[in-house]
Amino acid sequence: LLLANEIGGLAAARRLAALLAGYPTAEVHVFVDSLPLAEALRTTWQERSDLPPLGLLVEFGAGRAGARSAEAAGAILDAVLAAETPNFRLTGIAAYEGAAATADADETLSRIDGLMQLAADFLPKVRARIGSERPLLVTAGGSVFFDRVVAGLSAVVEADPDCLMVLRCGAIFFHDHGIYERGLAGLDARGGFRIGEETASASGGFRPALRVWAEVLSRPEPGLAICGMGLRDVAIDQGLPRPLALYRNGVRLGDFTGAEVLRLNDQHAFVALPGASDVTVGDVVEFGISHPCTCLDRHAILYGLDPDHTVTVAYLTSFG
Repeated sequence: LLLANEIGGLAAARRLAALLAGYPTAEVHVFVDSLPLAEALRTTWQERSDLPPLGLLVEFGAGRAGARSAEAAGAILDAVLAAETPNFRLTGIAAYEGAAATADADETLSRIDGLMQLAADFLPKVRARIGSERPLLVTAGGSVFFDRVVAGLSAVVEADPDCLMVLRCGAIFFHDHGIYERGLAGLDARGGFRIGEETASASGGFRPALRVWAEVLSRPEPGLAICGMGLRDVAIDQGLPRPLALYRNGVRLGDFTGAEVLRLNDQHAFVALPGASDVTVGDVVEFGISHPCTCLDRHAILYGLDPDHTVTVAYLTSFG
């Protein structure tokens, strides 16, 4: 289990311990980017004897959390190594590159490449401190810039036989019809994603897995449909939902070409229709979403479909 985030201070460390106490054989690694967090975790793991071993990953960052320099990371490394026990150990280094992105594409790549270089340069320093035999993790990813993660970290990881790179998927696991669609098109514009000696299309290799269906509740005027989907169902922080297909009486009529979501209320979507649309009350619209991270937590249950769009499984979500 990778906790790819800073958790807070002493109270948060104790909450984490309470959750983990029932799982003494778990493998858990947590990001650390400050001396106070390192000390909070040390104190908590020293207080209890019923906890699984905790691995600490020194986090580098740009734009959000994470150490900004080798000097800052070195101070965290010193503190963790000085406090090590069999149950509390340094297990590697980490980063999240997505927060380094800006509106300027060239600046974004420069910032991300710089972050990967900072992490790559630090790994040999860690290895020199702990010896050659301890396994280490190097983890980054979670954004549409995973090609830059692989390009920036592969060489240094491959040079260390006891180092494993973990490329986190983030919301790419679900993909979408918005921010990740645009991001993967940008990755392809950078030359695609190399797998071995082959170059693959990211846009062609991923398919959006999340949809929202909403019934047409009203046709109050020509060119407008009101659907039963709103801010309680989908997020708009990275773009509005996209109408994909139209259904009537359980039958797919076809792609919903030309329709567009104009805005959302709490429980309603305002959908602009093409001129000759015969959409009627009771029809169902299939929507694609943008940014799975801020849509998933709105739902207690996600339904899995087979190729015929028959519900075959229900997945319970768990958000604090």
